[in-house]
Amino acid sequence: MKKTIGKPENWQDFESLCKKLWGEIWEIPNKIKKNGRLGQNQAGVDVYGIPKGENRYWGIQAKGKDDYSSAKLTKSEIIEEIIKAKKFEPNLAVYIIATTSNKDAKIEKFVRLKDIENQKNGSFEILLFCWEDIVDLIEDNQDTYNWYLNGIGQRGRFDFDISFNDLKKSLTLNPVYEKTITKFKMTTKTDSQLLIESLNSNENLLNFSQILLDPFNFNQVNKSWVDFELIMENKGAVVLEDWRLMIFFKEGVSHLDDGHPILPKLSTTIFIDDEDKTITYHPKDNTPLIQKDNRFFEISLLPEINSTKIVFEWELLARDFNKKGMAEIEIEPNYIEKIEYNEVNKELDLEDDKIDISYYVVKG
Repeated sequence: MKKTIGKPENWQDFESLCKKLWGEIWEIPNKIKKNGRLGQNQAGVDVYGIPKGENRYWGIQAKGKDDYSSAKLTKSEIIEEIIKAKKFEPNLAVYIIATTSNKDAKIEKFVRLKDIENQKNGSFEILLFCWEDIVDLIEDNQDTYNWYLNGIGQRGRFDFDISFNDLKKSLTLNPVYEKTITKFKMTTKTDSQLLIESLNSNENLLNFSQILLDPFNFNQVNKSWVDFELIMENKGAVVLEDWRLMIFFKEGVSHLDDGHPILPKLSTTIFIDDEDKTITYHPKDNTPLIQKDNRFFEISLLPEINSTKIVFEWELLARDFNKKGMAEIEIEPNYIEKIEYNEVNKELDLEDDKIDISYYVVKG
């Protein structure tokens, strides 16, 4: 695996990483502990525990370096921490010096010699783990890897977010619906006359010629569909590579526009599944998304008639970085009103006005 795992931003995060990592390695995730609190004498030990299968304590000194580019672990620091660790109670079996400093052959040799010297004197074993060694351990321990890659390890390094039209964080869609108001009124017409009129009305005639001439409704346009832009932005400090975005609509969507049955949409970047209500975006030619840059694509959908919002989850999958989120889109329909009259010849059949909301469909 390519080692592109970044160092923590501060020593507190590095200490938390050491606790998480060695808790998994030692198979004691709920028993490993940080030593004391800030400002207290810690006897050279930041994290401690008894690994599974052992019967004595092991201790870790987490030496986080603020200046990652040039700061190095020195021999004097190592000697000082070893002296402190000898005061830890009960006595340690193994003492680990974990550092964000990069590997240095001279320092590693120095620690090996101090380890032999210390054990000859009946004291603890000494191990040194530089940042490259720690990266190897992170990659070998899946729980820590997932925790770190999606947590403290990437704060300020990797980041990604979505927005809507013109980089807005919120969006309100205004689909056009038809509001049919049916009013009841008395008439002197007989039952037979009312029945004949009902059978002859356009709404109740089965237009076979229309079905034969236009089986896929090419001549009808549903004006209730709405469009918007989804913007994907790299808000981090590094390039996003091998990335794609997946969208899962959970509420409020009746259909996604994946094209007509005869003329489906063909795209090399956007894959739409109307049945599962999902959209997957792949950048063309797998183009990386550089820092502070963005991409966008248009989504066309038909809201559910009675929904007041659309809810979807999104997930970014990229090399070395994943992120999930959830978003909501408000729905505030506009209505085209249509008034119909229903004639009745009995007072018992009179009813209050009925309101029916439907999609606004017109002839193309």
